[in-house]
Amino acid sequence: MSKLFKYEDIFLIPNLITYLRFLLIAPLIITFNLDMKTYFYAILAVSLLSDFFDGLAARKLNQQSELGKALDPIADGITLFAFIILLNSRGNIADWFCIFYFIRQMTILIFSLIYLPKIEKIYGSNIVGKTGVCFLGAVLSIYALDFTQFFYLTDHLILISAILLFLSLLDYLRFFFTLDSRK
Repeated sequence: MSKLFKYEDIFLIPNLITYLRFLLIAPLIITFNLDMKTYFYAILAVSLLSDFFDGLAARKLNQQSELGKALDPIADGITLFAFIILLNSRGNIADWFCIFYFIRQMTILIFSLIYLPKIEKIYGSNIVGKTGVCFLGAVLSIYALDFTQFFYLTDHLILISAILLFLSLLDYLRFFFTLDSRK
């Protein structure tokens, strides 16, 4: 384990809540694919609430950890990517966005792993990235909840999301490259 991560952080309540989100990815995909809407919506609600409650628990219980800061965006990224792939297979999300999102996530992951020994704190997402994820979440929600009356908005929301996520990627790269200049 990196010097950033402590063994005891594995068992912190906020991190346990985040692990739940990882465990819900497969049932979310299965219920979505099998068109089991009631189960899908229930699992989706638990997943979304867990994303909210892990941060709330971290603050209220004073259990913030670098491990939690690293796990939360990974859980979010995998969950989002799973949905992007599902919707792409149904023809709702364009191939270019799937490729872009995958390359973005892999770039951040690779640079994070390369620079992990050099950092003292996890670099969290910025407001631009969070806003991009919100736009992406809106698109995924429109399709997941089958709001057909809003399908006309999704291409525009995807484009806005891509621009914001690209700007966020540039900010991550700036952070990593400034680590090299500190030598």
